[in-house]
Amino acid sequence: MKSSEIIYNRLEILEALEIMGSDPEKIYDDITALAASICNSEISLITLLDDKKQFFKSRHRVDIKETQLEVSFCKYLITEDVDQLIVEDAKKDARFSNNTLVVNSPYISFYAGISLKWSNGTRLGSLCVLDPEPKKLSDQQIKGLETLAQQVIHLLELRQAKKDVDKKKGELEKILNSSLDIICTIDRNGTFLSVNNASKNIWGYCPSELIGRNYMDFVYEKDRQKTEISSKATFSGKETLNFENRYVHKNGSLVSVLWSANWDEQDKTMYCIARDITEKKKVSEHLEHSERRFKTLVQEGSDLIAILDNEANYKYVSPTSTKILQITPEEFIGKNAFDFIHPDDQASVYNRFKEILEKSQVTIDPFRFKNKNNEWRWVETIATNQMDEPALNGIVANSRDVTERVLYLKAIEEQNKRLKEIAWTQSHIFRAPVARIMGLIELIKDHDLTLKEKEEILDFIVKSAQEIDSIIKDIVENSFYNIKSNNSITKDDY
Repeated sequence: MKSSEIIYNRLEILEALEIMGSDPEKIYDDITALAASICNSEISLITLLDDKKQFFKSRHRVDIKETQLEVSFCKYLITEDVDQLIVEDAKKDARFSNNTLVVNSPYISFYAGISLKWSNGTRLGSLCVLDPEPKKLSDQQIKGLETLAQQVIHLLELRQAKKDVDKKKGELEKILNSSLDIICTIDRNGTFLSVNNASKNIWGYCPSELIGRNYMDFVYEKDRQKTEISSKATFSGKETLNFENRYVHKNGSLVSVLWSANWDEQDKTMYCIARDITEKKKVSEHLEHSERRFKTLVQEGSDLIAILDNEANYKYVSPTSTKILQITPEEFIGKNAFDFIHPDDQASVYNRFKEILEKSQVTIDPFRFKNKNNEWRWVETIATNQMDEPALNGIVANSRDVTERVLYLKAIEEQNKRLKEIAWTQSHIFRAPVARIMGLIELIKDHDLTLKEKEEILDFIVKSAQEIDSIIKDIVENSFYNIKSNNSITKDDY
C-alpha cells in the first residue's frame, strides 16, 4: 500500500472515531498506569497519529497532551510498518540520538511501543512505555504490553461500534420522527417506553409527557373496555391489526386512532403504530351521509335521474323509473331516449338536446314519453352537461312526470274556449228579448195609449223578461255542464 493511502486510511479512521483532542477517560488511563507498572517504567502513553501531530489519548506522568510528528518515537511503528519497536538506549540509536525529547527533558533513554493495529491492518498509533534510564524488557513484560495494546484496540472498536449504533439510532429517530403516524413502545404494564414526535401533532402531548405514563390514561372512557380486551390479546402474542379507538387530545377533543401492534416476548415490549383517522372518519361519515342523501333523492325520490351519452343512449337510470314508468333501469340501459318519445315531440326535444352539447344546462318543455303499458306520460326535463366529469362522463337528465299538471292546464284551456263559445252564442240570443223590452218601454212613454194597450205592452215585457230568465238559466246550466265535463278527462283525451 502506498504511503499516501496509509495516511488517508489512518486519518479516515481517526476522523470517524472523533477521538483526536478528546478528553481523558479513566478506562484508558487505567491501561497506561498498568503498562507502566508491568514494565517498571516512569512514563506510559497511548498515542494516536494524524498527518500533523501525535495526540496522547492517555498519558501517565506526562503533562503535555501532544507533540509534533518530528519528535515522535511511535511514528516509526507506522513508517516501518512493524508491530513493536523497542529502543533500549535512545542515545545510541541514530534515529533518536538527536531527538529533543532525548537530549532535553524528559531525557528519554528507553522506549518500548506496541502498534495499535486496526482490523483492516491500518496502524493508528501505539501503547508505549518510556523511561530516562536504559533498560530491557522480559518476554513476559512484552507479552503483557501486547495484551494491553490489544485491549486499547478493543476499546477503540467499541467506541466506533457505539458511534455506528448512535448514528443508526439517530437516523432511525429521524425516520421515526418524520413519520406522520405515532410509533411507540409499551411494556406489559401499559407504560409508554418510547414515543416519536408525531404524538405532539396527533394527541397534543410531547413524547416526554407520555413516556412513563400508562397509555390507558389517555384512552377515551367509553373505549377503555374494548382497548383492554385488545391489549390482552396482543400481550398473549396475537397480532393486532386495524384496531380502532379514541384518545383524548390535550385540548380535550377526541382523536380517532387506528392501531397495529405486536408483542415481543424476548424484549417484553409491545411495538405499536397509531394512525390518526379523525379526518378520514369525518370524510367517511360525510360520504355515507351523501350516499344516504343520494339514495333518498335518486333512488327513492319522485324524479327520474338518467345519464345519457352524446347520442342520447342510456348509461344509467335511477330505480325510480319502475315507479314512474313501470320500466326497470335494466330495460333502459343501451337503448336510445328517442325510442320512448312521442313522434310529434321528437323534433323539438332533439333540438334542445343538441343545445346541451354546447351549453352547460338546458330545460326541455313537457313532452310525451311512453311507459311500460305504451301509455303516453308528459315529462319535463332539466339536462346538465357532465361530459367532462370523469365520474359521470355523460349528460345528466332530471325528469319529472307532469302529466296531471299538463292535463289540468289543457282542461282549463278547453274550458275557457267552450265558455267563450257559450258567451258568444248566448249574447246573440239574449239581445232579442232585451231589444223588445227596450222598444216596449219606449211605447209606454207614449201618453196617447189606452189602458188596454198599456196592459198588452206590459204583458209583452213580462214575457220578454221570462225569456231572458230562461236564457240565463240555460247559460248557467251549459257552463256547469262544460266545467263538469272538462274535469272528467280520460287517457284518450291526450
